[in-house]
Formats: sequence, C-alpha cells, structure tokens
Amino acid sequence: MSDLQVPVPMTQRLFYPSSAVPQNRTKIGEIASRWYQEIRQAEQLTNVPGSIIVAVIFTESAGNPSIVSSAGAVGLMQLKPQTGNDVIHLEKKAGRLTEAETAVLRKHLGARLDGPLKQKYLSHKIRENSYTGNVMTRADLQKPELNILLGAMYLGILIDQHYENGILRLDKVVMRYNQGYFFKIPAGNVEATLDFAKGKSKEAYTYALKVIGKNGLIETQA
Repeated sequence: MSDLQVPVPMTQRLFYPSSAVPQNRTKIGEIASRWYQEIRQAEQLTNVPGSIIVAVIFTESAGNPSIVSSAGAVGLMQLKPQTGNDVIHLEKKAGRLTEAETAVLRKHLGARLDGPLKQKYLSHKIRENSYTGNVMTRADLQKPELNILLGAMYLGILIDQHYENGILRLDKVVMRYNQGYFFKIPAGNVEATLDFAKGKSKEAYTYALKVIGKNGLIETQA
C-alpha cells in the first residue's frame, strides 16, 4: 500500500454540501468494493494511494466502465487512446515503468504494446518517426484492469512532478489530469492555484474542489 500522505482537505472551499457526504460515501464504497482488485493492484504497482484512484473514478465515470464522453474519453478513469499511449511513453521515459506494470499492459495489448514502448515523442508531436497512429482502442480502455492501471500511472507521473517541498500538491495533479498534461499552472499556494483555475477553466476549478475541497472525495474517505 502507498505510504504517500494525502492532505485533507486542501482548502475550505467546497463543491459538495454537507448533505451530499453520506450519499457520496456510499457511492465511494460501491466503487471501492466493485473494483477492489483492480484498484489495489494499481495502488501497489504505481504507489498512488487508492483514495486518489477512487476519487478520480468517482469524478470521471461514477464507476461506469462502459462510459464514453463526447470528447472520446473512455471508461472508469476517462482516458483517450492517445492518452493511454502517451502515459506508457511517459512512464518509461521517467524510469517508472516496472516489469510488473509491463506484464499487465502486455496482457491486454500483446505485441501492440511495442508501439508506445518505442514511441520517441508524445503523440501530438509525432510526425516523421517510425511510430504511426494509436495502438490502443476504445475497446481496450473499457477493460477495467487496463483502464485503472493506466489512470494510476498517469496520476503517478503527475504526483512525481508536484510533490513539492515534502507536500503533495494534489490540487495541481487533479487539474492537469482533468485538463491535460500540458495544462500550465503558475507558481503559488493552493488558494492562488484555485483562483487561477477559477478564471482559466471552471471545469478544472470544480474538478479540484470535488476532490480536494471541504466535503470533497478525499476528505470523505479519510
């Protein structure tokens, strides 16, 4: 189990009123129970706390593995095929990709895993190199084990980048998970970051409050 400390809550701002907490706690329990094995495995392989994984599943899909968004994001943790490829590329580039992670990825992708493993650049930069197109499909990402592992790998990459002065800036992590890897967040404390998000993207602001705010999904699991 991860020993990473998750701050609770990070702000007194809230999205969920107190009256929503019992219902959210029940839904969290349902998600954690239904996908226990997959969440537990992802937690052990990536060192991302299960509470963060559950919070993202709750926010992204409410535990529905078949959901596909209008933007093409798929499954429990709402990943696009291109994002799935890039996560594998980034995990390898960061030196985080383990044999155990690779075994699970290979289980679901087979020889197609060689595509992102050989990928030299993130997908939006790919032009002349030998990698051509996505190897991952929507059908792949509707497999809970693969979806949850990739989502946790993505969170782990972002956590590594935002573990600042011994403090996990989970606000920044979840905003970038929601808005994309290249979402730029200026320096500043949590309240300044929330003010920035509120002016830049209401979606990112709301997403952060759902997870790290008072009555949020992390506090509800504490």
